[in-house]
Amino acid sequence: MRVRELAALVIAGLAIRSAPTAAQRTGDRARLVFTVSGAFVGSTGLWTVPQQPLTDQFPGDTFFLSRSIKRAFGAGFAGTYYPAAHLGLSAEAFLIGLGYDDTCRLLSAGLNPRNAQVCQSIDTRDKSAASVAFSVGGIFRVASREFISPFVSAGAGFLFNNVSSVLMSGAVNASAKEQGEFFIYDDDDRTRIRPAFRIGVGSTVALGKAYHLRVEVRDNIVGIERVTGVKSDLQQIPPHENTYKQLWSVHFGVDVILERQRGRRY
Repeated sequence: MRVRELAALVIAGLAIRSAPTAAQRTGDRARLVFTVSGAFVGSTGLWTVPQQPLTDQFPGDTFFLSRSIKRAFGAGFAGTYYPAAHLGLSAEAFLIGLGYDDTCRLLSAGLNPRNAQVCQSIDTRDKSAASVAFSVGGIFRVASREFISPFVSAGAGFLFNNVSSVLMSGAVNASAKEQGEFFIYDDDDRTRIRPAFRIGVGSTVALGKAYHLRVEVRDNIVGIERVTGVKSDLQQIPPHENTYKQLWSVHFGVDVILERQRGRRY
């Protein structure tokens, strides 16, 4: 055998042996990542009715009514599958809150004293909620094997809201006979399902081989009902429509990483 042919065989053998090692260095092995996170969710205005006459229950007075989505703390759980180093597929459940902060002012002279009690009750009552957004989407990351790995994410799904964004009521405690809950606006569908979307940018920081710290800033776009005008004398449900609101949130979480290795499952 010639020296040139022998050298070619040796080089080919070394190339074949080094191929798995080179593939391992690329870090393209499949990964399954579970994320548990907490979040701070910002507030935004929802709807305002500048002048709502009370002509059905307590005639003679006019209310200024306003509702905002208040700040809240949220929590999320997500699973992401990375078939390769950069692109992943994710599913998430995010407890987003969606409690309401209401404002009521009596614009008239207060012809009926019970109206002041109703307005004060609306203005001071805490209205919490337990809304959950379920979504699926994708994530694209860079430098997946580095200490810091930036990423962008997006997803779409549905928001399940257990508290109506239209219904508004206040309490009266003038006497035992008149005590009760008085509805300014009623709603025939108090549990609503609406579309929800999310767009986020963030980064992971390696805490170890199997754990990463995750920080993300996200724009949550949620469908929600808003009051669009004054109700008439015969209406209990005011005119309303579906709208989309942006809720910015900051997420801090921990990734638990399962990696599929050669000849083994996760």
